[in-house]
Amino acid sequence: MTTRQSERGVTLIELLVALALLAFVLLGITPLFMASVKSNFSANEYTSIHVLARDRLEQLMNLPFTDDQLKAGDHCVVLPATLPSGARNPFTVTYKVIQFQIPPEASVATNQPFVPTEVDTPGQLFHYKQVDVTVKSGTGPLGIGTRATMVSDCLANPSTETILSAAPIACP
Repeated sequence: MTTRQSERGVTLIELLVALALLAFVLLGITPLFMASVKSNFSANEYTSIHVLARDRLEQLMNLPFTDDQLKAGDHCVVLPATLPSGARNPFTVTYKVIQFQIPPEASVATNQPFVPTEVDTPGQLFHYKQVDVTVKSGTGPLGIGTRATMVSDCLANPSTETILSAAPIACP
């Protein structure tokens, strides 16, 4: 009988105390896991919106200078309502084309900086276009909020012919 008493196991009270300590430690770590999940989701979405914006900008920069998609004004890009996974598409893509005119050579000193003039009335001469692409993502499944990015580039007139601006267009 004495050998059986030395092999005695964990009592119920010791087990409950150990479980309570484990639960207390897990409660302290849980917010860290939640913050990590939200941070990873947000970083993934920032990567997605930036890639989407760069892709759209690249498409626009490869168009001819006089293409209708590069008319001055705000433009909306129509995206599918759902993603390939079947989830609702949280992304919106818009871009703005701004036309600029370089001042006449006589008004700029040699090797000196100059400020281009924005052309916003139809019929004015312009030399290059600035394209600003903005992608926004609405609140995702984690309710983190809205994220957005904007990328820009300039497109110079490749021809020597004079191009006059047209009336700006806007998103419907």
